[in-house]
Amino acid sequence: MKRRRRLPFRTIIGLAICFLAVGKLSLSQRFGVSLATSQDGRFKYEIFGKDDPGKPLMILLHGASGPGVGFYREQAEYFSNNGYTVLLPHYFDATKSNNPTIDNYRAWVNVVKSLMREQRTTAASDHRKSVLVGYSLGASVALAAGSQEVPVDAIAEWYGSLPDDFFEHLQGMPPLLILHGERDTNIPVGNAQQLIKLCEIKQFQCESHIYPDQGHGFTGAALKDADSRTLSFFSR
Repeated sequence: MKRRRRLPFRTIIGLAICFLAVGKLSLSQRFGVSLATSQDGRFKYEIFGKDDPGKPLMILLHGASGPGVGFYREQAEYFSNNGYTVLLPHYFDATKSNNPTIDNYRAWVNVVKSLMREQRTTAASDHRKSVLVGYSLGASVALAAGSQEVPVDAIAEWYGSLPDDFFEHLQGMPPLLILHGERDTNIPVGNAQQLIKLCEIKQFQCESHIYPDQGHGFTGAALKDADSRTLSFFSR
């Protein structure tokens, strides 16, 4: 009986690295993604679709699991296919941590501010429609940025919350879409209800929808509905 030859360990590792590299390349080609570095060198960001100043700009803020998660990339592709230039900032680069401390939130808000400044360096871009969409922790970053009057035209927050310090130092809020799952045990729906109440008290322009059968994250028909609501809200 012949013994099967075993590949050397270094060969196996080399093949694995090649496989991962090809996988990443294929993913980038599929999504039409390019990678850029901020002007101050503090963080990287990905551009989904052609960076055309004639198209509206979307900054998409990922959750605590980071920008490599397939869901966030699929969302970026979805909005890119629906007419947006989508920027996906690696905002953890600015803190080397995903810990939601007040100092980290401030650094993440500064990432959003920096991206907005960079995108408004030309006369054509100065009047470009710009929106934020955030998921979970990213939604909280979007809300924090909006509360400090970062110059965006609208925000869609998916199952996030406004951090306490930014609530206490609230300066304003652009038109806001609040989407949350009633069964959310990670960021309870009470956070969305508080935001809705805040909008009423401050007379902010807000819309909301609570999904009775959804938890922390949307699936199936609820996900399609949330995508549709987000596009509709941003188109006004």
